Amino acid sequence: MSLTRRDACLLPLALPLVAWGEDRAALRIGWSDYPPFQVKTSTGAPQGLDVELLELMAQAAGERLQWMKRPWARQMQDVAQGEQDLVPSATHSTERLAFGDFTQPYRHERLALFALGGGASAPRRLSDLKGRAVKVGFIRGVVFPASVRRALEDPELARLLVPLYANDLTLSALRARRVDYVIDEPATLLHRATRQPGEAPEIVLDLAHGPVHVFVGKHLLARRPELMQRLNQGLQRARQQPEWTQALARYPGI
Repeated sequence: MSLTRRDACLLPLALPLVAWGEDRAALRIGWSDYPPFQVKTSTGAPQGLDVELLELMAQAAGERLQWMKRPWARQMQDVAQGEQDLVPSATHSTERLAFGDFTQPYRHERLALFALGGGASAPRRLSDLKGRAVKVGFIRGVVFPASVRRALEDPELARLLVPLYANDLTLSALRARRVDYVIDEPATLLHRATRQPGEAPEIVLDLAHGPVHVFVGKHLLARRPELMQRLNQGLQRARQQPEWTQALARYPGI
């Protein structure tokens, strides 16, 4: 194997990272049924865009990941209790800083309000739902971007919200008329809709588009104060690899 001058310069920095990671315990990271970002394979192992990107980040940081299947609503609590180290696809919030911290963003997500096609009338803004006899489903444990969070703090809107325990319940709750609308990430809801026969959901209101991060538990950072810097440096290195671009290309529209 021949090395470029740039590779030769980076090699002394890269090798200690790999060797260090091999001697350390794998970082316990949660995943749930969240296609196409996190999906269960026939063997039970996860795959999806998050898995591909974060494995590249970990490898570049000299770390190993242990993927553990957990409902999204449980993952932050598990991190707070020290039973899980990392949470993928996490939206930044001040409240979560009490028990962990966020890496730099590794991708972006959309958030939208859905209804069944030809069903509930489309609002122009969330506040248009006030005073209406409707229910709005959302995944329990989710932190919305600040603009959406502020709108939903209105007591008239807050009383319309119906928490759903698992990621895969938004579509089924909508189709079963348990709710009139759901708030979800378009890629995942539409992915499910194409694979589960039934009435088609449609976006009635785009709500937000913003970054998501890996959330790192405070219990882990107390033992490894250098870890956040290592993960962020690994993320920066991973973004420069062709495999990162190739992974994104496998999931168009995200």
